[in-house]
Amino acid sequence: MKPWLYVSVIVLLSTILGDQVWAHSEGPLGRVEHDWRPDPAIKQTLSLNFDFHAGGYYISWSPPARIVKREGRECLAGAYMLFDVDDRFAFNIDETISVDLTFYRPETDGLILSYDQAVVPTPVEVRFDDSSKNETFHTETVELTRARFANRRYYGTDLAVGGIGSQLSHPDGNGEAVLCDVKIRRAAMAPAAPAALGSLSLKVIDEHGKTTPARIGLYRTDGWAPLTGTDAIRVQRYDEYTRELPMVTVPGAWSEKGRYAFFSNGTYTSQVPEGEYQLFVMKGPEYRIHKSPVTITEGKTASASVALERFQDLPARGWVSGDDHLHITRASPARNAETVAFMQAEDVHLTNMLQVGNLKGTNFKQYAFGNEGVHQKDNFFVVSGQESPRTAHRGHTIGLNTKSFHWQRNEYFFYDHASDLIHADGGLWGYAHVAVDAFNLKYGLALDVPRGKVDFLEMLQFATLNTSYLYDFLNMGFKLLPSAGSDYPYVGFPGEERVYVHLDGEPTVSSWFDTFKNGRSYITNWMSADFTVNGDNRTVEFDISSGDPVTIETIVKLNPDLDQLDRVELVGHGEILHAVAAGEGATELKLSHTFTPNGSMWLAVRAFGKGKAALHTAPVYIYVDSDRDFSAPGRGAELAKKYRDILIEFRNSTPDPADDFERFDVEDLIAPGWKQAKPVIGKAVGQSIGIFDDVIRAEFPEKKD
Repeated sequence: MKPWLYVSVIVLLSTILGDQVWAHSEGPLGRVEHDWRPDPAIKQTLSLNFDFHAGGYYISWSPPARIVKREGRECLAGAYMLFDVDDRFAFNIDETISVDLTFYRPETDGLILSYDQAVVPTPVEVRFDDSSKNETFHTETVELTRARFANRRYYGTDLAVGGIGSQLSHPDGNGEAVLCDVKIRRAAMAPAAPAALGSLSLKVIDEHGKTTPARIGLYRTDGWAPLTGTDAIRVQRYDEYTRELPMVTVPGAWSEKGRYAFFSNGTYTSQVPEGEYQLFVMKGPEYRIHKSPVTITEGKTASASVALERFQDLPARGWVSGDDHLHITRASPARNAETVAFMQAEDVHLTNMLQVGNLKGTNFKQYAFGNEGVHQKDNFFVVSGQESPRTAHRGHTIGLNTKSFHWQRNEYFFYDHASDLIHADGGLWGYAHVAVDAFNLKYGLALDVPRGKVDFLEMLQFATLNTSYLYDFLNMGFKLLPSAGSDYPYVGFPGEERVYVHLDGEPTVSSWFDTFKNGRSYITNWMSADFTVNGDNRTVEFDISSGDPVTIETIVKLNPDLDQLDRVELVGHGEILHAVAAGEGATELKLSHTFTPNGSMWLAVRAFGKGKAALHTAPVYIYVDSDRDFSAPGRGAELAKKYRDILIEFRNSTPDPADDFERFDVEDLIAPGWKQAKPVIGKAVGQSIGIFDDVIRAEFPEKKD
């Protein structure tokens, strides 16, 4: 581009947008670096569109932050802005820091400040009261207790400022703040004496005496953790690397205060400030959490050998765990060693690394799909998959066990191309984030389930189990599988929610997916279940005659270091047929129930802990006198009308860019993409409405509509 033309374009943009010209965003979080450092203590200023690990859950529903002029002052306007404090000003401290924040008051109603706190990522929320309403510029002083400033936030930052509405739920308005000045103040004090250092030498072994990867926490009694050494596994977080992560979901036997954890390959050596510590070691829900005291003495090495104890050995009983939803870039096979070590530390055996697509392009790229994209170490498998298509207007989708990445910009809002190609690969296709009912997925489910496109629903995530969609569609006679995934690094750790499938023989990738599709499985975070129907623990479909009894027997177990058992329920057509409550301190609960079905039906077992533990089995189908209609009598028509109305609403809808999780990337593509796909979407809507009409007519054959 010629220089004069470039200048003309900038002038034109400035004329159209005023002073709202922003830099190009990068990566899956829309990272933008800003040349705005109002305080010498600020080394770098960034903005992002998302942060789930700051103590508050930030989503920027607005365009990227940008430098603006307000009343002659240069300000930074945006929903979520992060600052790296110069290490020469403060690094690895444990002090109260004061921050003076000056906002352009006419456009700012408050702030949420989060920062690298010594123990727990902590948000501070301030809503401006009416007394400041007439101020042009309003200064708010926030005290940051136990500030650590050890560069542990995203991209090595230390603190962040968000608009009052930049939270997980969609706000009224865009939730922006206009920040015009930042001053960071540290109390004058004599320099602290260098910490006296000793060393920790740690070895973790499994029940066979072999060194094994694990999650590690090392904390003083107040929850403070020494910085992690380079012996820890380097884990990928979006498009950066770190060696420690804050825990969002915390098991019951973990430290009451400590939240930062790291991952060891089995051995770990590092310098540690002298003092008294508690060491915590865990390896997923099948092992007990280890806790022991460690004393670090100046100039000496404290050796700790931890022998992990199993709570139960599920692979020995044929149950093999998987996580349907992780995002770790594997641009080449060189990333496999660190990746599989991370998965072994969490003891999740088959992990699906999803390449992500949106209307613009892709992130978290995988070097290969199909067999070429599989990495195996012992009985742990890393597999390529995809989270695409993926729009805020009709849901995010997941393709598993695919032979290639299927992404087409034309008709991107029309998901049939991807689902059909994935099925042609022999893969499975389903909807993500069903657990939290995100991204208008009701539209996608109403459109795609009746037409046979959907195999599974990701209905357990972020320790939340949502059965509503599964039960609705099963009760209309549509088969679906429950699934679960952590969505690392957006939400939890790998395997925090997982799928167990029951395998015979040595596990392979193909046997895992075949069994997930056709055999026994269950989803859970911390529990296990053995489930028989008439003594059979393999079959999914049962043919019986009228009057034949059905006996369900279940044993549910829950590791007491994670949660406490509450109840186990047998559900049929979504209704509780039988329930058993746990006694105090129980780690195992048995349910046995015999009944005679009135007709064909579906059954499942679900279980809950007193805290966040949950479990749900895949449905089994009881066919009475060869009747394959397992839908719920008397409920199909009402449900079909509900989803028929959802489709009519969808057909008349228009995507709103403000809904989109990646608005920074796709805003300009949404309207033309919707326009291009709408004709074929309209035909598919008509097909699905026709299927729902058939469900209604089957229940009320005399009605025409």
